[in-house]
Amino acid sequence: MKPRQGTADKTFSVRFWGVRGSYPTTNPNTANFGGNTSCVEVVVAGRRFIFDAGTGIIALGQWLSKQKAASPVSYIFLSHTHLDHILGLSFFEPLLTAGKLTYILGPGAKRKSLANRLELLTRTSLFPVALNELKGDKEIRSLRGGELLRFNGADSRPRISRGKPTAALDEQPTILTHKSAAHPRDGVILYRIGFQGKSVVYATDIEQKHGGYPDVIEFARGADLLIHDAQYLHGEYFSRAKSKKGWGHSTIEMAAAVAKKAKVKRLALFHHEPLHDDRAMRAIERHAKRLFPATITAREQTTIEL
Repeated sequence: MKPRQGTADKTFSVRFWGVRGSYPTTNPNTANFGGNTSCVEVVVAGRRFIFDAGTGIIALGQWLSKQKAASPVSYIFLSHTHLDHILGLSFFEPLLTAGKLTYILGPGAKRKSLANRLELLTRTSLFPVALNELKGDKEIRSLRGGELLRFNGADSRPRISRGKPTAALDEQPTILTHKSAAHPRDGVILYRIGFQGKSVVYATDIEQKHGGYPDVIEFARGADLLIHDAQYLHGEYFSRAKSKKGWGHSTIEMAAAVAKKAKVKRLALFHHEPLHDDRAMRAIERHAKRLFPATITAREQTTIEL
């Protein structure tokens, strides 16, 4: 399937569909910021890149099914395969619809290891419909970090190589991947989306230490927008009774420190603690702005144009 996609469309926008971490919440006091787990849509030059498939991807898929002009091709990039980041995958409308094509890319040491992980999610003991029984076409690719993905002309299939984007590639959307050890067990993949001199870095589920991991800071260097995990308050992270240290997530202070050191233009706090209601989130945003003035707190359905 080769839809007509090119660079005549100069769009570069970010839309949040799910902003919570760990588990979704339906608490009415979180309605202003949203209760779905991680899902961020980035539309670049007519291509739709989706980062993580938490419960937020369900509403995104339903919205897409109503858009007559929407491309039949979607790209899902997984940071890792913890449940809160893949819980909505089997309910993503294009995967349920014949004639739609979805590329799913994410961490895996071997070629088929990501596919094997995702198939576990839909084993008959856990889910009634296997992943390979969903009607939509799909291609699943494992990533190890360090890949450069290019999207050229009308071809829907990403060209994957190693290395970094050059100025010559700037007229086409590119995605650079980076494997970080800043999340427990298997680590996490970060993504940097670039197009015509602008860039967005998606860096969730990372636990910064000692002023920030140098590799993460370097990966985010100079980005126009850094979407960064900021799940915990300082007191929650360092609590004696219920410490969150080692759980794989950053504090607001950690996220701001990375944004400062990487000299990014804007910071979006992300992967919010489900117990933080709207009042707490507004206080967090005020605190974060004192640390790094160009900060927003990600809200569902908020769109940022680059």
